[in-house]
Amino acid sequence: MVDYAKKVANKMIAYAFTAGVILALVLGLVATMVPAGWVPYFTTLLIVAGILVGFFNITPEEVKNYILYVTAIVIVTSLSKGSLGAVQVVGPYLESILGSIMAFIVPSLIIVGLKAVIQLARD
Repeated sequence: MVDYAKKVANKMIAYAFTAGVILALVLGLVATMVPAGWVPYFTTLLIVAGILVGFFNITPEEVKNYILYVTAIVIVTSLSKGSLGAVQVVGPYLESILGSIMAFIVPSLIIVGLKAVIQLARD
C-alpha cells in the first residue's frame, strides 16, 4: 500500500512540472489579452509552482543535469529577449511566453541550487 501511494505521489509530482511548463506557455500567450491587474497574480502562481517543483520534483540524481540545463535555458532566454521583441507579429507573444517560462523555472533553479549547496556543505 505504501509503495502504491509513493508511486502515485511521484507520478503527480512529475506531472506538476509538465503542467507548470504548459501553464507558463498558456499564461504567456494570454498575458497580453487579460486585464493588466491580473498579470501579477498569474506571475505569482508561476513563481509558487516553480518553488514547489524545486522542492519536490527534482531528485538528488537529477540535480546536476537540472541545474546545467535550466541555467542554459535562462542564459539563452535572457540573451534573446530583446531580439525577439523586434519580430513584428509574434514578437510580443514570444517575449511574454519566455517571461512566463522564466517566472516558472528560475525559482525552481534557485531552490535546487540552494539544496545542492547545502548538500555539498554537509558532505
